[in-house]
Amino acid sequence: MNKDLEVWIKRATEKENFKNFEVKFDGQSEKCDGFVGEVLFVTVEGVTESGESKTLNLVLKVSKESEIVRDAFGRAVFEQEMHIYEEVLPAFQEFQKQRNIQDKFASYPKCYKCLKLYKKDVIVLENLKAQGYELHNKLECFNLAHTRKVLQQYAKLHALSFALKDQRPDFFASLVDGSIDSLLDYLKKPRFQQAITESCENGVKILMKYGDDKLADKYDKITIDGVDKLKQIYEEKYDQKVINHGDCWNNNFMFRYEGGDKSSPASVMILDWQISVPRSPAYDLAYFLYATSTDYAGSFIDLLKEYHEHLIDFLVQLGSSPNLFTFEDLLRHWKRWRYVGAIFTPFVLKFSYADNEALPEFENSKEADDITDMMKFTVANDKLYHQRLKSIVEHFELPL
Repeated sequence: MNKDLEVWIKRATEKENFKNFEVKFDGQSEKCDGFVGEVLFVTVEGVTESGESKTLNLVLKVSKESEIVRDAFGRAVFEQEMHIYEEVLPAFQEFQKQRNIQDKFASYPKCYKCLKLYKKDVIVLENLKAQGYELHNKLECFNLAHTRKVLQQYAKLHALSFALKDQRPDFFASLVDGSIDSLLDYLKKPRFQQAITESCENGVKILMKYGDDKLADKYDKITIDGVDKLKQIYEEKYDQKVINHGDCWNNNFMFRYEGGDKSSPASVMILDWQISVPRSPAYDLAYFLYATSTDYAGSFIDLLKEYHEHLIDFLVQLGSSPNLFTFEDLLRHWKRWRYVGAIFTPFVLKFSYADNEALPEFENSKEADDITDMMKFTVANDKLYHQRLKSIVEHFELPL
């Protein structure tokens, strides 16, 4: 691995003007942060051609070597994330530059290089921890300050798609052409469908375990034919599509704080773009709000209003009409996509509340179906899991 690391770093830092450098391996992420690949942390220390000392703190996302894992979802998700870093995000930056945007959307790590190698893919990014960014505790719900910070950036992200499609439709089409929707492909697999169904059934059982029989009955009605609902919603045709973030759970956001106040982040960075494809804006919103912010489920519509205000403000700054996506449009989309949040969230929350020892080791799978079977682990802390699910079900039928 050390020799590979040096080769990867040399290729990734070609523009950094190193005369020579050394690579220090700082460790790798926990299991829950790298299901389809390893996440390695390294420090690069060296001297530039001009004789100056230079240090880079980097993160390397390295695909699994297992062909089974790569064929199941690893290869496709790495290709999609590379496309986002190499083509989409730079295009968004250039568009904002052309429109002279002062407060740009740039809430993602710098990408030094995407390497497509034989039986391995590597994405080299800046290590945000060196800039003071940190993960939110996955056992705790986001407070409103954290939720609002993410929604502000989602509004900018989505506005960029609307404006670019409005002003340069052919170029936008070229950015999204050939996007690989790995999540939809996986939803069509019987074993994955079974895993989703079982997570919903388990949600009903946990509600009953804690005496919430009426809510259990309500959730059973919400999730009846859940997989079919998910597929139908994912396959619906929308003119008002944007390039989504895609994977909107707790561990894909890093926050920076000022003055030691952890209750209110100064900024956020968005990670993991591997299932970023064109979908309704409401997909990101439903996934994110249900997966991270369930304490405020009764205020989701108010939060959608705040998001939409930021969206239309940025649309105007970019030179497009605020009528490209009205609040009525958003509510119409939300009415459908909130089912995705309610049905899919129990499955996502398992990864937050399971012990690390219980999480799957996909590298050990011998065939593709093994990977889905490995997702059928149990939640150790079902009390916290119950609290999050209860809030979802209590407030699901909001007036729209």
